[in-house]
Amino acid sequence: MTSTNWWPSSTQPSTFLAPHLVAGGAGSARNLAPLLRNELHIDGGKVFLAIDDAVDAAGLISPIADSLKSSGFEVVQRGGFGAEPVDEIVDAAAAEARSQDVTAVIGVGGGSVLDSAKLIALLLRNEGGSADWVGAVEPGTEVAPLLLIPTTCGTGSETTNIAMVTVAGNKRSSVCSGFVPPVAVLDPELIASLPPKVIAATGMDALAHAVESLMSTQASMLSAHASFHAMELLIGNLERAVAGDKEALAYTLWGAHLGGQSLNAGVVLGHSMAYSFAHATPMPHGVSCALALPYCIAFNQNIDSRLAERIALALTAGKSDSLREAAQEVQDLARRIGLPTTYAEARIDPSRSDELAAYCAAQYPRPTNPEGMDAERLQILFSAVETGDLNLAFSATA
Repeated sequence: MTSTNWWPSSTQPSTFLAPHLVAGGAGSARNLAPLLRNELHIDGGKVFLAIDDAVDAAGLISPIADSLKSSGFEVVQRGGFGAEPVDEIVDAAAAEARSQDVTAVIGVGGGSVLDSAKLIALLLRNEGGSADWVGAVEPGTEVAPLLLIPTTCGTGSETTNIAMVTVAGNKRSSVCSGFVPPVAVLDPELIASLPPKVIAATGMDALAHAVESLMSTQASMLSAHASFHAMELLIGNLERAVAGDKEALAYTLWGAHLGGQSLNAGVVLGHSMAYSFAHATPMPHGVSCALALPYCIAFNQNIDSRLAERIALALTAGKSDSLREAAQEVQDLARRIGLPTTYAEARIDPSRSDELAAYCAAQYPRPTNPEGMDAERLQILFSAVETGDLNLAFSATA
């Protein structure tokens, strides 16, 4: 099949979204007051602190809240967001924030908490519930001042214009430029005690962001720059981070952040497959992304040859310019760090393969995917997951 003839161009129209300021370094999350005052122009009053319960249980939230209080801010703290944002929980938190008349929203946690914080900030300035804001939000819609602090090394939610929320059992996205916060804080102290399985899953989620956004037809010069640097950091550090190397873990955090910056070009088929896998069997988002990524690479093999070669070189740390070998390397990496690579390992009934392919095509089409996501070819692709057969996956679009 001929090349789709796409490459990031310096002349095509593009936009690139990123926080105005990214504060990094050990202990940076305990020094938020100057950021609130100087960047968000908030001097005192109530701030809404959306938190991850596990991070709170580890004793990492109290120093942040205490530093805010000692600097003259009142803190309204709320947890209970769970592993995935659900509209009822988000709406209840937003109602509390409205009733408390807060001036800003701070999110400290993984993707669930950060996405919830984005929606709460939106609902503070607008009527309705989170289900009313699914899809593209009108440009210029007001969002309350927002500061986001990740406690995992994967979602990049602290820099994206997307908030995921589950409505009536289905994952839906709200897209708003105001979700990209003025300030993001990357504090390696907050991820130092992450369990290896969490580092593995969230790190592979970040890698999926970097690769998929490069394949998106909305990729730009700046998103591509972020993607390649993210891949370099993640391929070079993720496995060592899972093994307990703290310096590698800090680099993985920055890789995830850059993956989030690239994500504003949009993800493609891999995330649609991931949502379909999670629909069949609930699993952490990063686990489903790790399972999907090699097959996404295979399906989109017909991207411009220059782009394919650069992606392959990045994913194989310079060893090969072949996407086939790059897909194998990604699959092998997932296996080495303990993540599933087949239906059986993910506890998905393989007899549902055709059903999942149809669900993927119907529920999560990606107009920015470089290959058309027709159900017939997706059936071949999804059937390859049964045994981890990448040769079969590549045949879907050969």
